[in-house]
Amino acid sequence: MIPTHHSDKTSKMAIVVNHLEQLNEYDHTEPHRHDYYEFFYFFEGGGSHFIDFIEFPIHGNSVHIIGPGQVHQMNRALDSEGYVVLFTLESMDHPKEIESFLFEHSLLASDELSPVYRFTESIKKELREKVKNIYNRCKSDSSLDRLKLVNDLQFLFICCMDNKALDPTGINTIYFQFRKLLKTNFKTLKKVKEYADALNISDRSLNEIVKKQTGKTASEIIYQQVIMEAKRFLRTGMNIKEVAYSLNFDDPAHFSKFFKSQTGLAPLDFQNNT
Repeated sequence: MIPTHHSDKTSKMAIVVNHLEQLNEYDHTEPHRHDYYEFFYFFEGGGSHFIDFIEFPIHGNSVHIIGPGQVHQMNRALDSEGYVVLFTLESMDHPKEIESFLFEHSLLASDELSPVYRFTESIKKELREKVKNIYNRCKSDSSLDRLKLVNDLQFLFICCMDNKALDPTGINTIYFQFRKLLKTNFKTLKKVKEYADALNISDRSLNEIVKKQTGKTASEIIYQQVIMEAKRFLRTGMNIKEVAYSLNFDDPAHFSKFFKSQTGLAPLDFQNNT
């Protein structure tokens, strides 16, 4: 099953910080998803982290970012250690550059934008101090500590952006709008023309923009989004008929044919082999 975890604290626009000192509820034997962001900083590595069915080793002095709706499963080693920050975009008044950076992690697949950031020894001490400060200040009711906490967290986000030389304005505006539309409408809109019309551009223009940004056609990106959600549904234990109708396919046979054409596996084989 892939349960969706909710947090009363994050729903109340709070920031939650937990110390991953020993194996606990963050080490799940089953995949799960959240309706909020998770920012992991690992002091000591060991084990692996599956994020949307891709395995990422857990290294010391590294960050893993999980966006709302992404499926993940963590298998930490016994001697690993770190902290996890739970938050929503609404819980902090981020500059638009940081908000765009975080939103990209909820829009893009893990193989399109890696959720993992590894840092050099030169910045290790500073990052650890910032994370510990965030943890300690999260317990405080002081409005000043709250401001310091948000400031420290934003510093960590900026370090991630700088780590991979990510330019938050580097993604084409039309492409970003397309991905936002796709995230919301992929169950009902599956044709390039439908998205092009919504963006007031031609099919050809949309394809050119998407191709330049990703190396893929707009149709491939649409199919990629549908397949990702299909995989997530299949891992919840939903049967093929339920998944097909949840994704607005006319019938299960049509869905099965589509799934196999995109993945090389029948839906039932995917369920049984993962």
